[in-house]
Amino acid sequence: MVQVGEKAPNFTLPDTENRARTLKEFLAQKAVLFFCVDAFTANATKELCQFRDATSSLINLNAQIVGVDPKAPAENKQLAEKHRLRFPILSDQKGEVAQAYGLDGAKRAVFVLDEGGVVAYRWVAKDAVGDPDYGAIAQILQAAPKLHAELVVPSVITVSRQVGSGGDEIAREVAKLLGWAYFDKTLMVEVGREVGVSEEDIVDFCEDTYKVQTLVDKMLLRKKPAKQSFTIKDNAHIRKTLEEEHCLSTIQTVINNLASRGKTVIVGRGGQAILKHKLGVLHVRIVAPKTVRVERVMQSEGLSLQEAQRLVEENDKATAEYLQRFYSIDWEDPANYDIVLSTSKIDFATAAKMIATAATQNTSA
Repeated sequence: MVQVGEKAPNFTLPDTENRARTLKEFLAQKAVLFFCVDAFTANATKELCQFRDATSSLINLNAQIVGVDPKAPAENKQLAEKHRLRFPILSDQKGEVAQAYGLDGAKRAVFVLDEGGVVAYRWVAKDAVGDPDYGAIAQILQAAPKLHAELVVPSVITVSRQVGSGGDEIAREVAKLLGWAYFDKTLMVEVGREVGVSEEDIVDFCEDTYKVQTLVDKMLLRKKPAKQSFTIKDNAHIRKTLEEEHCLSTIQTVINNLASRGKTVIVGRGGQAILKHKLGVLHVRIVAPKTVRVERVMQSEGLSLQEAQRLVEENDKATAEYLQRFYSIDWEDPANYDIVLSTSKIDFATAAKMIATAATQNTSA
C-alpha cells in the first residue's frame, strides 16, 4: 500500500465524458483522491455526497478533488448528475489503479497529494464505518505550496484588464498564438457539465456583471451569511447574498477544474485570486491611461465623451470592489501579477506576442 511520504502512482483513466485523464494533469495544485468500490451503495453514495459538500471549502484551500470508481463512465455520469458532484469522477473498471495504491479489500480510501504528487495524508477503510479526518485534510491543504515541487504540464494564463485597455482582444490573440482554449461562456458550460453542474446553474457572475454596492447593500448584505432556518424568498438581501455565494462557488469550481486541464487563457472572474497559489499559472494585468481608455471606448461603443468616462469609471469601481469584497485582493496591486503591460505605446498584437513568449518560457523553465 502507498504510504505517506511516498510518490503516488501515476495513472490514466476515463472521466464521465470518456476522456482520458492522468493524475499528473491534476497536480497544478494539491489533490484529494478518493476511491469508492461500490458507488451506488448507500454508504458509498453518502461518502461521495460528503465530498460534494466539502468541495467548496477544499477548493478555497487550493485543492483538486478527484473521484476514482470502478463503474463505467456512463454510470458515473449518471451518479454525478443525480447528486450534483462538482468534481471529476474517473472509471477504474479493471481495478488496476486501486490495486496500484494497495487497496485490495478496501471499501473506501482517501489520499491527499502535494503538488509534487507525494502522499501527505492517507485514510483507508475496509468497511462502511468511519470517515476521513477532514480537519487534518484542511490543515494539509492550508500549508504553503512546496517550492521544490516538480513543474507540472498544465499551464494557464489569467488576464486581468481595465476596460478599454484591449485586454480581451489581447487575451484572445494569446490563446490563438499558443493554440490554447479561451475561457468563455461556452467553455464554462462544457467544464461545468464535466463536474456535475447543469447549464441552468451556470451564471457568469464576474466583475463585468457586478454592480457597485449601494450604502444600504453594504450595511445589510453580509459576505458569508449564516444558514437560515426560515424562508428567504421575501428577504431580498439574504437571497441575493446566497445567490452570489452559489454563483461564486460554481465559477471557482469550474476555474479550478479548468486549470487542471491546462493550456487555457482565463479573462477576469477573479482568476488571479482563485489560482493564486497554483503552479504553472502566469498572472497578467493589462492597463492603459484613463484618457486612452476613454478614447477607445468612445470609438468602439459609439459613446460621447461623458458617457465613455462614466462607463470607464463605473467599470473600474465595480471590478475593484468585486475583487476586494469576494477575494480580499487589491486589483491594482502589481504584486498580484507576474506581468503588468500598458497598451498606451504598444499595439495589441505586440502585447499578445510578449505574453505568449513569457508563457512559453514559463512552461519550459
